[in-house]
Amino acid sequence: MTASERVISAAAADLAQWLGGETVSARPLVMERAPTTAPPSGLDPAGRRALESLARHLVEAVLALRGRGLSPEEVGEALRREVHKRLMARPELERAVAARLEGALPRLLDVEQMVELAHRGVNASPVVAALDQEELVAGRSPAFRQVLKDLSQVAASDFPVLLVGESGTGKELLARRLHQLSLRREGPLVTVNCAAMPPSLLESELFGHEKGAFTGAEAARPGYFRQAKGGTLFLDEIGEAPPELQVRLLRVLENRRVAPVGGGGEVPVDFRLVAATHRDLAQAASQGQFNQALLYRLQVVPLYLPPLRERPEDLDLLLDYFLAQAEFLAKKTRRLAPETKERLRQYAWPGNVRELRHLLQRLVVLSPGFEIGLEMLPPEVVGGGDEAAWRGVLAEVEGIPAARVADLAAFLAARQGREVANQDLRGELECSDSTAKNILSALTRAGLATASGSRGGRRYRVGRPGA
Repeated sequence: MTASERVISAAAADLAQWLGGETVSARPLVMERAPTTAPPSGLDPAGRRALESLARHLVEAVLALRGRGLSPEEVGEALRREVHKRLMARPELERAVAARLEGALPRLLDVEQMVELAHRGVNASPVVAALDQEELVAGRSPAFRQVLKDLSQVAASDFPVLLVGESGTGKELLARRLHQLSLRREGPLVTVNCAAMPPSLLESELFGHEKGAFTGAEAARPGYFRQAKGGTLFLDEIGEAPPELQVRLLRVLENRRVAPVGGGGEVPVDFRLVAATHRDLAQAASQGQFNQALLYRLQVVPLYLPPLRERPEDLDLLLDYFLAQAEFLAKKTRRLAPETKERLRQYAWPGNVRELRHLLQRLVVLSPGFEIGLEMLPPEVVGGGDEAAWRGVLAEVEGIPAARVADLAAFLAARQGREVANQDLRGELECSDSTAKNILSALTRAGLATASGSRGGRRYRVGRPGA
């Protein structure tokens, strides 16, 4: 089933459920509001099929208006004509029922929302499309709009693109959009997570290998470089690639040829490279932890994805979007209480959009009632941590500048139990790299944070004050 067919089917089910005399059990996808009047009852199977067919035609009619620049009023009038035409062609519906439906259907549809989707070229509801894949939700914030603008401008070229952003900001989704907008959209999009494979396996998977090249190589494999022929190769977490692989990758980018493991010669490759990282690769290169020449090759066009805390204008849109998505997936109708929504607005979201999406899914599926109250939020969100407690503890920690205590307390309170990196603290406090390192070291010595990972990619899990 195509994306268009999915949204038409889902919208038709919403409308037909009410039109057929049933109770609407979930938040409708295209209905403006839950109807207050009773639906027609006593329809026979033929009548129900006619109503579902009518609902499908109405959604198809709106989607067909894409790109014509019509106003919601003009679309509404077109819908009314469509309803009249379709109803008059249905002899199995009684005239009284048909007349009632003719007046009710256009008012039930959220015409403005559907027109907005159609004008943006969206041919499927975000809620329905999200059933089998995540979607990059456009926002209103200037920073995020600039990212999308830059992305559309670079898409038609074949230049390498480096996506930089914290975990959960949507780097892979942005890479998908770049591929879909590019001239290589008909080719494959091959995704490789450089942090998820052992170095030895990563090399053979990227470059391919010949049969018998190593123990267990029972058949030849082309490798990801060749699998991406005519398309896009997305290397996620490129900052975690081992040094020897960085050197070989640089050679591939310069010569556009690969030498499979165990092979006797080189093979030409044709792909567009998109890489992503949460690390500061320029800093890593200056410290000898990343190949400087490779960095120059990767960041021909660098795009920075702002964390959610830097795009507060988008939060309401994202809350509504992911709430509707979670409702659809859980087949439940829920609403965020005003105080809950306000607390979610104030939270720093260290896990960014991914954390927001997963939290709303959890709230919808676990909430026993219609309204989701503050009591359903996890401790780190509902209280944002105890800033006062953190200020008291930090005042006694050796190595923490007194001028930094208030801001640092707010930072740590919002991230209790979560991992942070040097760049997170540096960006929040607007301090130097050395200051951030010294503060994190002081927190670790005091038992308020636990360090993990190697130098350059080190992470710190924030504890709790007084724990």
